[in-house]
Amino acid sequence: GVGLAVIDASLRFHAPATYDDVVRVETRLADVRSRTVTFEYVISNAASGARLVTATTRLASVDRAGVTVAMPRDIRALLE
Repeated sequence: GVGLAVIDASLRFHAPATYDDVVRVETRLADVRSRTVTFEYVISNAASGARLVTATTRLASVDRAGVTVAMPRDIRALLE
């Protein structure tokens, strides 16, 4: 089997949140390649809609030994 390992993460903070705030996390599949998948995120205040954070993560398909491998076609097809 294969797993997905985070190989890159980037965040940009736009506004603060407090412990009592309810936040909304929107996730978008931005890119699918043979060995990697990239997600984009927008985190906002659920009450006001104010944008708090934008972020991206890139994940690589890895085998049990942690070696980067091609993503199985059936899994890649689900993501495309």
